[in-house]
Amino acid sequence: MPLLNVKVQHKNYEKGEFCDEQPRSLDETIQLINTFPWDAERTLTVVQLTGPSVTIRNEQANYLKTGLYFNGKYCLYYLDGRNHLYEYHAADLATVNKLVTDFFNAVLDVSVFEKHFVNIGNKAHFETASFEYRQSLWRVLMLTSSLLLFGLLFFMGNAAMLFGHTPAPFVFMFSIVFAIYCWLLFGIYYNAYVNRHNYLHISRGNNVFYFGQNTDTINAYNKTDIKEIVSYEGRGQGNFNVGGSFEVFFNNGETIKITNMLINNLDFRGKFLDSMDNPTIRFMPGRKSLFNMK
Repeated sequence: MPLLNVKVQHKNYEKGEFCDEQPRSLDETIQLINTFPWDAERTLTVVQLTGPSVTIRNEQANYLKTGLYFNGKYCLYYLDGRNHLYEYHAADLATVNKLVTDFFNAVLDVSVFEKHFVNIGNKAHFETASFEYRQSLWRVLMLTSSLLLFGLLFFMGNAAMLFGHTPAPFVFMFSIVFAIYCWLLFGIYYNAYVNRHNYLHISRGNNVFYFGQNTDTINAYNKTDIKEIVSYEGRGQGNFNVGGSFEVFFNNGETIKITNMLINNLDFRGKFLDSMDNPTIRFMPGRKSLFNMK
């Protein structure tokens, strides 16, 4: 009997977040499923692909995920190597154990499963994500592409005025506006350069997270030690909040600053939600200079 990769997901975990991942035998997997706190995890839980579950992966990269379903039942999701998703509703753990045994023995009858016809983004619910965040040049350029375009238009307009017959006062005023815009753009790229080596490892279900200005200064922190988080809005909204940042205040007086160039606004806020998407940490609005993000 082979050892297959088995991992656990709890109700407050996010997509791609698992724990206790290791090779297990059939008997060990059955024991894990039977002792999993299914009843406790049913409370305030949404039935979906990501949720309280035990996921098994075989050597052919096929997955069998046992999760919760309505009315005390269980839902088994089967994902094959071609990203086809199948679903089966089991009335009890005895049925679950039989299907898991068949999966280990490579004789699982998929014909009794209901096939999903929309197969977009399925693997992300089965594969383990790293939850490591580093600033990349591509992300910086993506977030500032519209600003660069406006800057180019400003430059072309300014050049047209300088070489045209535009009255001098208008040329002067436009040049001042253009200079201010270039200064703001420089500030964004300067801060991106200063924070280029920042590292963050954080997920929703794990209270411990890691942050450092570079790989040599990474420290472990605990969400339960956070007093509040102040959100500084930059230019733009949501994921495209250019220049935005967060300042995390801990109960011991320590603070750390995380920019939107490292992790976007919505993703970071999503790390502090419970299983019903309610905030677990207080976020407070703040204001400060665009250039003060170190």
